Amino acid sequence: MRALTLLYVEDDEMVRENFTQILQRYFSSVFVADNGKSALELYERHRPDAALLDISIPHISGLQVAAKIRESDTTTQIIMLTAYADQEKLMQAVNLQLFAYMVKPVQQAELDTTLRSLIKKVSQNTLLTLTHDYAWDDNEKKLYFKQEKIRLTNNEQLALELLCNAPNRRFKACEIAYEIFEEYDEHDLECNNIVQLLSRFKAKMLKQYDPEGLFIQNIYGGGYQVMVGSS
Repeated sequence: MRALTLLYVEDDEMVRENFTQILQRYFSSVFVADNGKSALELYERHRPDAALLDISIPHISGLQVAAKIRESDTTTQIIMLTAYADQEKLMQAVNLQLFAYMVKPVQQAELDTTLRSLIKKVSQNTLLTLTHDYAWDDNEKKLYFKQEKIRLTNNEQLALELLCNAPNRRFKACEIAYEIFEEYDEHDLECNNIVQLLSRFKAKMLKQYDPEGLFIQNIYGGGYQVMVGSS
């Protein structure tokens, strides 16, 4: 099972610090924000598996953050934290596909049960939705375009498995080479075998499937990363 990540948004400093310590027991990475604007910036940067949002936060409300996420992403699981006075606001969340909501102050037992259920659901979902109508099935180790299975070379499959199992991470070419081959040519400092592999793969996908773009982006100086979502 791949490591799971969480976006946590809470404007109360004491509550935020206490919850962050607890949440780090469940998730490999917890991205923390104290307002809605920062929350969206973290979401765009890291594309977490789940989000725990306080409904009443500065700048942009938790509901607005959830709505913005849902514009292009139906896979991130969202839990909303509310006060009793916020109950009526949840009526606005009917189309946001919330995983759950919890009323503050949250009891430890309720938090534990909810997070374990969330993690189970995320872990069982082996299909990663990618941009440009692609999807990666981690169970089958197969790539699909609009439900059509794509034939991959062995090295293409290994590279895609690595990238899709860590969609929030950027990989340098030499990191990919080492991860899938467990070694790389020390004389090839740019790891051009991987650069060429992914370049050929991109050309093949653009020619045979969607000429408008691919789900892998190569960020100058940053590395390769898959783009998740439905756009």
